[in-house]
Amino acid sequence: MKIFIGHDSKYPQATAVCMKSIRDNGFTGHIDILDKKELKTKSIYNRQDIKGESTEFSFTRFYVPLLANYEGIAMFCDNDFLWRCNPEELLSYLKDNDIAVVKHKDYEATGTKMDGVKNKSYPRKNWSSLVIYNCSKLKHLTKDYLDKASPSELHELRWAKTIGSIPIEYNCLVGHYECSDAKALHYTNGGPWFDKYKNKEKSLAWWTVYENL
Repeated sequence: MKIFIGHDSKYPQATAVCMKSIRDNGFTGHIDILDKKELKTKSIYNRQDIKGESTEFSFTRFYVPLLANYEGIAMFCDNDFLWRCNPEELLSYLKDNDIAVVKHKDYEATGTKMDGVKNKSYPRKNWSSLVIYNCSKLKHLTKDYLDKASPSELHELRWAKTIGSIPIEYNCLVGHYECSDAKALHYTNGGPWFDKYKNKEKSLAWWTVYENL
């Protein structure tokens, strides 16, 4: 399995901690970061930027099958994840589906998150924050389609014919769920790299990895 981590150039420490937490839990395979600027330079990513995108990887995540040459299995996760297990555990949940995700229940998002970004509500919110791709089944995710598809079509995963289910402990939304037994913490509201959240729930776990970079 290959792993791709969403990357935002404003917060490289989040990406670094996410990657280290994966390595610390025994994953020895390929890990790459989705750097939107680099993907644009290589003419892989040609979507028009949209005002209000919460991160630089809002849409680069959907290019993973293309970047994997539509071969094998690939995982994507946001960079605000902290792993407490080897992500290869997730392979058993893909089965013969196009993708597998944690199927969070819809909830009403209010206020702002991160550094003042509006917290938007939409169907299947947070489903695309962790995706296991069966790349050979996703050849219809061409560059032309990905460059032009609507945000709702992509994030609501309308392009996937079958979606496997991953247990919630692999994408435990800090501040929304009880995460004491989580296999992966997801600081979806904002992680400790933001002043507002540096001493909030589960921040010590993140700082412990950060201090050992």
